[in-house]
Amino acid sequence: MTLGDGKRKVLMIIDEYSSGGTLTKDDDIALKMNDFFDLAQRDVANHKPILKSAEISMQRAAGSYQEFDLPERFVKLYRVWNGDRLITRRAKVRGGKLLIPNDGAGMVVVEYIATPASIDASTPDDYVFEVAEDAAACMPYYVATLQLLVDLVLDYKPPLGLYDRMIRELDTSLPGSGHGRVVQSYYR
Repeated sequence: MTLGDGKRKVLMIIDEYSSGGTLTKDDDIALKMNDFFDLAQRDVANHKPILKSAEISMQRAAGSYQEFDLPERFVKLYRVWNGDRLITRRAKVRGGKLLIPNDGAGMVVVEYIATPASIDASTPDDYVFEVAEDAAACMPYYVATLQLLVDLVLDYKPPLGLYDRMIRELDTSLPGSGHGRVVQSYYR
């Protein structure tokens, strides 16, 4: 979903819950929209993390660990792969640096949880949200709630209820975590 798509959806939701669509013609709504989408993307990313990966080229070096800068917008280490071997338990994060076991030269893939990029007034409408598509679908309801919240006449609870329900229904499992939804199976 793009920022422009999200804005159109917000205006449709606001129009549905306002009286006669007079609220959607308000210039104040357009001014706040990008900032509210920034808040929405950060809230959604707290429920369904953004998983990114970075490749690091390891060189032969002395010592038991090699030190690298953390990837941009790094929050938490998820998995570290050296070829086809998972070495996450041996990798460490200390003092703003990533310490990877010195197993010789080669490519290491670091999977990590990241914060979303900031959305500000200069962000174009073709900006694609970093959160997963199902999580991005929740955001217009969050933004519409924030827009309706300040109007004392309108009821913000229906879009807030929809947002809460959609957030609860998100599949928040990460690949390889084994924490996905369980499907009941019967065997003969």
